[in-house]
Amino acid sequence: MTVKTEAEVIFESFCNGHRLDWEKIPEKDNPTPDYVISSGGQVIYFELKQLDSDEKFDKSDKGVSSRTVGSHVRKKIGDSKKQVQTGAKEGAPSVLLIYNNLDSLQSFGTEQHDFIAAMYGEMTVRIGIKDKKIVDSFHGRNSLLQEAQNTSFSAVGRLRRTIDGASVLLYENIYALNPLDIELLQSCFEFRRVELA
Repeated sequence: MTVKTEAEVIFESFCNGHRLDWEKIPEKDNPTPDYVISSGGQVIYFELKQLDSDEKFDKSDKGVSSRTVGSHVRKKIGDSKKQVQTGAKEGAPSVLLIYNNLDSLQSFGTEQHDFIAAMYGEMTVRIGIKDKKIVDSFHGRNSLLQEAQNTSFSAVGRLRRTIDGASVLLYENIYALNPLDIELLQSCFEFRRVELA
């Protein structure tokens, strides 16, 4: 018998609590996503990844921790490529959900700026030589989602444990091969459109 991860338990609770039609996909020799659901008539594949450890995260009462913005999300995107590609090859939207099991506040490494930096690149500013003022800002290096890279991801999102059960927040991949149809997506999914300058 396979023991479920905390992320799987919370995701199933989310699906059941919102009366979503879901199915756990059996593991096979080839990589597959973890779940498939039907939401508003569209089939969506979900791959779940869990953040369990980080040597730079201090759980002591001193609480001093450090990280590179986006690094946790970037790693999970890399770890889930093959599973997400399998769902995308079916012609359906495919989503990576990340659950933070490391931090009791569920924020270290999985805040909004972590998702945006991992997906579209680190926020970069250009400073004028003469007046030393910011003349431009943009998403720069380390972007994992691009026009010709990782288009299998329809969205990358955060799965959270809440007082009411669970919540899902999805960040759109503007380069997705199979984009989510927002009009059909049930309201239990929080969705963020990303606008790049």
